[in-house]
Amino acid sequence: MTVNEDNVLQVRRTILAAAEDARERLYGLAASLQVTPPANDDVSKHAANTWTAYLLGNPDSHFNRLVQYVDNVVQLGEQIGEAAKQYGYTDEEISASFQLTRGPK
Repeated sequence: MTVNEDNVLQVRRTILAAAEDARERLYGLAASLQVTPPANDDVSKHAANTWTAYLLGNPDSHFNRLVQYVDNVVQLGEQIGEAAKQYGYTDEEISASFQLTRGPK
């Protein structure tokens, strides 16, 4: 994708909208990543807790890695906003092109 003066705001909007959509979907799925024990014994409970940690709870869990990826995409959108300034767009024009409803985590 080539970013230029004519499309910089549209590219920014597209990237930030995609990141926001991905973030909403991720947080919407978070509860479903909780693994419940298949039985009431200690091994099942421990296994379920371990899987939940791998999927959701640990700092390097799959969920947190995906959130970090989305945050990186938001940062890309912000960098494109900086490029828009270099093309002569004002802060107001850049802000009007798209506003995140939620910031990075």
